[in-house]
This record gives sequence, structure tokens and C-alpha cells, in this order.
Amino acid sequence: MLAQQYWNDIGAKKIFEDPLYLDKLSQFLSSTAKIIEYGCGYGRMMRLLKAAGYHNLIGFDFAPNMITRGLNENPDLDLRLLEQAGVIPCKDESVDALVMSTVLCCITNEKELESLIGEIRRVLKPNGTLYITDFLICDHSRYREKYASGLQRFGIWGVYTTNENLTVRHYTSQAIMNLLKSFDIQWFEQFDFKTMNQNPARTFHCIAKKQPISSH
Repeated sequence: MLAQQYWNDIGAKKIFEDPLYLDKLSQFLSSTAKIIEYGCGYGRMMRLLKAAGYHNLIGFDFAPNMITRGLNENPDLDLRLLEQAGVIPCKDESVDALVMSTVLCCITNEKELESLIGEIRRVLKPNGTLYITDFLICDHSRYREKYASGLQRFGIWGVYTTNENLTVRHYTSQAIMNLLKSFDIQWFEQFDFKTMNQNPARTFHCIAKKQPISSH
């Protein structure tokens, strides 16, 4: 199942509980900061940001049912449907901060990953802030068989197909560092976490600053 179809048909009916560490993020934001969320779903994190006093907020998602649910539940939020996944409809260097939660796990293609990170760099202002959270490879026994099967099928340890027929990827912390090599990492922490199905999982939360790419 394609990620867009999954989030539109199945994901839009679920409740998510992954945290947003505002005590960490707020250190890098002014109250007037323009903040966007890529992959906003039904706007849960946008709502947390608004409750914390941030009002210059826009959420983008590629699943129409997610946006519809979000606008029904949060009519005061600015949630917009993406016309094209991987393309953020914002001007160059126009955004103070970008939030992205559990988006990377749905991207298994390396070129798509690199393209998305490039797009994030494009829209962030110089020294802009990226807050990103996603899944790490978990050493729990329930995942080992999934990873092993996925390795045979996809050639990458950490990629597997879920019971709902969605292909996902869990990352090593080093893979995340490599992906964010053009950013200055301000905070990176791993957490043990329970998924919406109460399964054990491991996640990371990271705050990184956009830095100019060296010409050397």
C-alpha cells in the first residue's frame, strides 16, 4: 500500500500520541516565528504549538482525509492539502521553523529522502530550525523477524511491511546524522515509546539549525 493511500484511508481514523518537546523547541523560536509542519496529519502538533502561544502556523499534508478531519476538529488551524508530496509550497528562505513527525518512516527511497531534506533547506531561513521526530531501529524481538524479512526483500535492515501492508523504515541514529549532515544538530535524544497499538518502539527527537553549505 502506498503511504498516501494508507494515511488517507486508515491513518486518518487513528489517534496519535507522539510528543512534541516544546521546552526544547521554544528555546529556538520567537513568539512570532513562522512555523510550518510537513506531514501535519489532522493537526495535533499544530494545535500544541498554538496552545503554547504560536500563531503563525501552517500545516501541510498529502492525505485529503487527514486535512478534512483536521479542519473539522480544529477549524481555527491553517491546514492545507499538498498538491505534490515532497514539494513544500513556500518561498525560498521564508520559514523560521519546520516540524516533521513520523514522515521519514514512510520514505524508503534514498533519492526521495535527500530531495525532501533539500526542500526543507530551501524553505528555511538562514539559521532556521528543524524539529524532527521519527522511528529508530528497535532491538525488541518482535522487530527482528520483520527486519530480517525486509532485508531479503528490500536490501535494507530496518525496512519492513506492516500488518496493514504499509512499507516503512526504521533508521539508525547514524543514518539520521548522515541525512542531516548539512544541519547543525542542537539536540538529539532517543526514547523508548509505545505505538498507538501499544507495541514497543524506539524514537528520536532532534532539533537542528540550517547552516550554509561550505564551498570547500
